[in-house]
Amino acid sequence: MSPSFFTQAQTQFEVPHDPIGVRWILVAHIAVTTAFTILRVRKFDLCAAKEDEITNQLENVLRNDLLRKDSVPSLNPDFFRDVTRGSEVENYNGQKINKKPDLVFHLQRENRLWDRRQDALFAECKPVGKIAHRLSTNYCAVGSNRSGIERFVIGNYAWAMQEALMIGYVRDGLKIHPDLADALKEKSRKVSLGYPSLLQEIVTATPSGDLNSVFHTLHQRNFPWRNQRPATPITVYHSWHDCS
Repeated sequence: MSPSFFTQAQTQFEVPHDPIGVRWILVAHIAVTTAFTILRVRKFDLCAAKEDEITNQLENVLRNDLLRKDSVPSLNPDFFRDVTRGSEVENYNGQKINKKPDLVFHLQRENRLWDRRQDALFAECKPVGKIAHRLSTNYCAVGSNRSGIERFVIGNYAWAMQEALMIGYVRDGLKIHPDLADALKEKSRKVSLGYPSLLQEIVTATPSGDLNSVFHTLHQRNFPWRNQRPATPITVYHSWHDCS
């Protein structure tokens, strides 16, 4: 039988996908910030809500209130084709096919030799607090828990991408500086978190004109791509929001 659409070999996708770019990361960050503002106006109890309840509400606002309505500049199908919660994806080697990032900003980019299932801004959402949901056991957990940042380092999420997003549901007055900065410096988790760089700040503005910051760190990744090349580092953006 001659080669045809049905008999051709499986496509070998190019990795990594091109960077999303700071501009679009900031659009996603401002969209999440705006979504939290809407939830507060609607009297949603962020303090009492559980992680999944907050993430569910974020998905609702992002998809139904912000996407396609120009409430946040550029959050539209020209680049972001959808935002979904708990979408199942496969890990870097395809051996785990039911990994569930908390939020996925699906991208609408020109058709290149990429895995379109993986062409997205993957976001992991984590409550952070001084007693419950401590940084050391949740957002920056390592080892058997493998939650938070480590999921990007080991190739469970965003393995084809060069950027990812951590969204913090902040309680007890925690701050990126010094709390997250100190947690990332702890020697016991440095290797598992991919030797994180120092936090860098980007200041932007919300649609109302308020100044707002997002931070980022660079992490080495510890897995090979399917072409046996070692995965390049990933930049993780940290978008924190008061839920007290």
